[in-house]
Amino acid sequence: MDAVEIEAWCKRKQLAFENALVLSNITSDVTDDILLRALSQVKTFGKSKIIDRCLDTASKTQFVLIWTSTDLTKQNLPDCVGLPGETGPWPVHVLPVSRREEEFKDKLLSFLKQEGKTVADVRGFLEPSALDVNTALINALSSLVDKCNIAPVDTHGYRKLRMFSGAKPTPSGEEEYDAWAEQTMHLLEEWQCGDTVKKQRIVESLKGPAADIVRFLRTQNPTATSYDYMQALEVAFGTTESASDLLVRFRHTFQNDGEKLSSYLLRLDKLLHCVFRKGGVKISEMDQLRIDQIVKGALPSDMIALRIRMTHKLRAPPTFSELLKEVREEEDVLQSRNDVKSTVVSNTVSVPRPNLDAKGNSEVEQLRKDIITLLYRSF
Repeated sequence: MDAVEIEAWCKRKQLAFENALVLSNITSDVTDDILLRALSQVKTFGKSKIIDRCLDTASKTQFVLIWTSTDLTKQNLPDCVGLPGETGPWPVHVLPVSRREEEFKDKLLSFLKQEGKTVADVRGFLEPSALDVNTALINALSSLVDKCNIAPVDTHGYRKLRMFSGAKPTPSGEEEYDAWAEQTMHLLEEWQCGDTVKKQRIVESLKGPAADIVRFLRTQNPTATSYDYMQALEVAFGTTESASDLLVRFRHTFQNDGEKLSSYLLRLDKLLHCVFRKGGVKISEMDQLRIDQIVKGALPSDMIALRIRMTHKLRAPPTFSELLKEVREEEDVLQSRNDVKSTVVSNTVSVPRPNLDAKGNSEVEQLRKDIITLLYRSF
C-alpha cells in the first residue's frame, strides 16, 4: 500500500495523518487483541486503537489502519512490530513528512482561494519585514489549523460499550448477548456522531467469535453500516425466532398468579426489545404496544392494572420509564398498607368460667328453693 492509498484511507476514516499507521501482512487469524498487545509493547505509539481493516488481494493478507495517541512525525518508529515467539513481525507504514507538507499546502491554497487571495499576496505581506506580518493573516491561518484539528462531535468522554465475545459459556466480566445488544442499540440512538465512529465503537467492544463476524461482514461489504453490524450479530447470537413469531409470543405473554405488575412489565419489555432488534416493530410504536399488552395481559384482580385499564385511553401512552415508575410507586403504597394491617394484633382476654363443684350446685339449688318459698308467702 503506497502513500496515496494510505492518505485516502485516513481521509475516509477522518483520521489525522500524524496519528495514523498501517500494518501489513496481517493474516485473518490475528485478532484485534493480539494486535493491540503487540502495539502496547512499542512505547512510542502511546495508546492505540484499531480503526479499520482491508484485504490485500495480491497476498490474501490484510492491511490494518491504527490510531495512535502520539504524533508519529516526532518519534523514532520501528520497521516492524510483533510478538516474538508468537506471531509477526508485521511491517509498519506511515505517511512520509513530504505527504503531510503537501496536505498543508493543499489546505492553504484552498483557504486562500476561498478568501480571494494568492500566494503572491501572502509573499507581499511578508516582504517588508519579518516582524511586519499582517495580524489578520495570522489569525486566518490559525483558524484554518483549528478547523483542521477539530475532532468529530462526541468522540471524547463517551460511555463505552461492555465487552462481548459470543463465547459459551459466557466468560467472567462479559455480558450475555441480549443484555449487550439492548445496551448497544440504546447507545447507538444516544451517540451524537457519524456512523463511522459508531461502527468503530462497536468493534472496540467485540472480541473472539463476535469480532470475527463483524470482520467478515466488513470484508464482504466495506460500506456496511452500524445497523448492519448489529443485524449480523443478531443472526449469529440472537434468538432464531422471526420477528413475527416474537410478536405473537409478546401478545400471548400474561401476568402469572402472584407476580407483581412491575415484574410482568419488565418481562414484557425485554421481549418487546427482542422484537425491535429483529425489525418487527418501530421504536415509535413500542409505548403503545406495551400499554396495550398490560391492559390485555394483566390479572383481572390486580388493582394497579385495574386503574391502568380505566385511565390508559385518557392520555398518550407513557414511556417504559414513566410506566414502571407509576407501577412501583403504587405497589409501595399497597405494600405499606398491608404492613400496617399486619402489625395490628387483636389480643383476646379469656375469662375463666367458674368451676361448679357439687357444693356449689347444692348452694344454687338451695337459693332457688328459698326464692320459691318467698313467692308463696307473698300470696
